[in-house]
Amino acid sequence: MKRFIRFPWQVYWKFFFSQLIAFNLLFLVIFVVIDLRYQVPSFVYNEALLNFAIFSILVAAFTSYRLTRPIHKVILKALRISNKRIYGSLVDSEGEDLLDDETNDLSELDIALNRIHRKMKRRKAQFLQAQEESQAFVSALAEGLISVGLDEKILYFNSQFAAQFLGPEQIQLPNLRLKDAIRSSDVLEGFGKTIEQGRGHRFTIKLQTRVDNQPRFFVVSVSPVRNSKTREIYGVVGVFHDITELKKAEQIRIDFVGNASHELRTPLTSIKGYVDTLKEDLKSGQIDQAGRFLDIVSRNVDRLMDLVNDLLSLSTLESHSELRLEMVNPLQISEQIASELAVMAAEKSIAIRVVGEIPPFMADARKVEQVLRNLVSNAIKFIPSGKTVQIRWSNDVDGSVVLRVIDDGPGIPAEHIDRLFERFYRIDKGRTRDAGGTGLGLAIVKHIMQSHGGTVSLNSGPNKGCEFVCRFP
Repeated sequence: MKRFIRFPWQVYWKFFFSQLIAFNLLFLVIFVVIDLRYQVPSFVYNEALLNFAIFSILVAAFTSYRLTRPIHKVILKALRISNKRIYGSLVDSEGEDLLDDETNDLSELDIALNRIHRKMKRRKAQFLQAQEESQAFVSALAEGLISVGLDEKILYFNSQFAAQFLGPEQIQLPNLRLKDAIRSSDVLEGFGKTIEQGRGHRFTIKLQTRVDNQPRFFVVSVSPVRNSKTREIYGVVGVFHDITELKKAEQIRIDFVGNASHELRTPLTSIKGYVDTLKEDLKSGQIDQAGRFLDIVSRNVDRLMDLVNDLLSLSTLESHSELRLEMVNPLQISEQIASELAVMAAEKSIAIRVVGEIPPFMADARKVEQVLRNLVSNAIKFIPSGKTVQIRWSNDVDGSVVLRVIDDGPGIPAEHIDRLFERFYRIDKGRTRDAGGTGLGLAIVKHIMQSHGGTVSLNSGPNKGCEFVCRFP
């Protein structure tokens, strides 16, 4: 409700009585001089005094109002500039804009107030714009941001922090404390040290979050907020930078280096052992086992070559090499791969069948061959003798091309399916190495499908065989 602003009667009456006294004193002085010179009769004197008193009252009232009204406008303008919500807008009761008042009375003060008002409007607009930009910037941050007072009450938090640590009921609480949002002694200690010591702290911590109900790794940076004049601390700001993906990537790198080193060391150790034994046998003239030793060395060299080739293929795929797109005939490629692997399949009496007839589609022919070769050769290596491997092509309802490689082997337990496409992941490490696998074939298949914008998945279970499904867009 707007506050009523009274007319400045106190100023008005001061002007009024000052003028009234001055006028009447002046009149008395003038009339006394006239009376001494001209001996004015008393009745004339009294009538003149009465008339002038009435006239002076009217003049004093008019001039006082005329002097006080601009002051009233200036006061009204100043109050409304200071608080528009309480005193109303800068338009008076007659609908006139107070800023457009061009009266010469108190013009310097009026001009100064106009300048102050315009400067305040500009600064308010700049402040609101900066506030909007700051809020948009803070909301767009991928990191959680929180501001805490000296009593550890939360003053502000952005949407990312709320999504990670606060429940719907906590967001509405007026006096939420830091310990109510994050129940971690390390975090509370870090904020407490910053408040106590007045300097920033940075630490890494593992915290439970509400995003996926899984613990995640954070680098927490806590900095004090100081008064620009007194330099006293009045709060702290904490930034929670999620480094979970970096940790995962680092762990993948460590695992890859360890696995690759192990895979390379195993055949190299075998080669060195048999070569050293062969050298000793040649010195002693015992060459009966030379042929068998050379066969073992040759197999291990082939295994090393396969491993290096797979690593190079994986590196090329991960570097986002360009696809050489062309029209691919799926049945022609399937017959070609079946012919290449026929000898391997015949050794275990495994039949390879090609099913389905679809028109050619656009893809990288060499990479499609690689996908088919890896899936079929894996099936031949790991299913028992006398089984069947089926290559089936079909078109899906959305127009995508679907490749299925199906076998009737023992299948894969469910706990291994999610990790089967990881590099060097093996269900049975000893059995996989004996079969000649490098542990990279399915990882290569996954990257080839991703480079085409497609997907690969596995349907399997104990004693249900395996069905690898590749979808080309």
